[in-house]
Amino acid sequence: MSREIPSRDNHENICGLLFDQIDRPKNLEKCWAINVYSNKYRVNLFTRNHDEIYDIERVRITESYFCRLSDDGKLTIVA
Repeated sequence: MSREIPSRDNHENICGLLFDQIDRPKNLEKCWAINVYSNKYRVNLFTRNHDEIYDIERVRITESYFCRLSDDGKLTIVA
């Protein structure tokens, strides 16, 4: 599967590269990749859950990754 190398400001492509490595949450509301500096990204996954106490739907960041994008377009999750 060939993928176009994402530009550093295109968060949809960064999220796509991340989902090649991890499972997409079934209740995913939004994936947002923020260019922190150079080729480093903070990728936040927002999911929708029902809060039983208040009987409302909540959208929260439930997973967050720090990633590095190489020049050849490979995304590496940094610990």
